[in-house]
Amino acid sequence: MSNSRPCRNYTWGVYLFFVLFTSSLAVSALATEARAGGSDKYPKCFIGTYLVEEGSGTKSIWSLGSRGIILITSSAQPSLNFSDAQGAWIRTGKLEASATSLDFSFDGEGNLLNVAKVKAGIRFAGKDCREIEGEFTVLFYEPGVDPLDPDSVPENVVSDTFTGRRVTVEQ
Repeated sequence: MSNSRPCRNYTWGVYLFFVLFTSSLAVSALATEARAGGSDKYPKCFIGTYLVEEGSGTKSIWSLGSRGIILITSSAQPSLNFSDAQGAWIRTGKLEASATSLDFSFDGEGNLLNVAKVKAGIRFAGKDCREIEGEFTVLFYEPGVDPLDPDSVPENVVSDTFTGRRVTVEQ
């Protein structure tokens, strides 16, 4: 007579428990971050969309995301033939941030003309950071040059200032 107990197959049960447990931890972490709406690097006050006017008169829309993503759309895009800009931002002071974004410029036939790197210094003001101001520099690189390499030399550089106001929900 054998003294062994029958073996049960716990493989699927353990696997299912592991999947559900880790999924619930991930959902909980994301929900906590969403409720917090920011961090030391990406303060809640800075996060939002701003209607921006450059010193040149060009208008643009800047969106600063909660995880350090910046998206920019400019009113000059159709006339100057360039794309939306996408990049990153981070807090650099109590009410200051730096951003770097990239966009593409095209010739009249749709061929890549250059890659522009926009470096901006942003200062926040007003109640709940509803206003911004600052300076930006656009560095233009030929298509074969890496704009993310600090040793790369731009073919042209343009600078300007800007001011802006947060876009809010009208109620």
